[in-house]
Amino acid sequence: MISLLAKLLSVLNSDTKPSQIALAIALALLVGFNGVVSSIGLLVILLLFVVRCNLTIFLAFTAVFAVLGKLFSFLTHLIGEAVLTAEGLQSLLTDLYQTYWFRLDELNNTVEMGNLIFSVVAFVPVYFISIIIVNKYRVSLMGFANKFKVVQTLKASKFYRIYAATQS
Repeated sequence: MISLLAKLLSVLNSDTKPSQIALAIALALLVGFNGVVSSIGLLVILLLFVVRCNLTIFLAFTAVFAVLGKLFSFLTHLIGEAVLTAEGLQSLLTDLYQTYWFRLDELNNTVEMGNLIFSVVAFVPVYFISIIIVNKYRVSLMGFANKFKVVQTLKASKFYRIYAATQS
């Protein structure tokens, strides 16, 4: 756990572009809410081989978003129910249900459909908010935090040695 936290801090303090970190967080949102073994999850895994983003951030935030997906299942249920019961979409959804991929993802389930809709809609805002947060952290919080005695003491600990080892 300490080494994972050290790696996360290492990435935040490194020269990695904020857009690469934000892309990893946004892609983790898709996988966390929809699962690795889904159409979206498999597409994201393939995309990870093509685009440049940080895998440590991706893995850590996939776990975070998986937990958030379970916590917000009441909200995604309402979204999915609204989509699945919409009169104008009935024939389209019936046709889609006849396809293999739609059934594989279990998108006839209100929570699964809500997770898909929510994660796709939230992808762009999460990406841009993540860029802003990483930039704010690097500009203000990183320098501010290094001034505290607690941080200086922490730098003398085993945690910081692990952190420093991940830097090289």
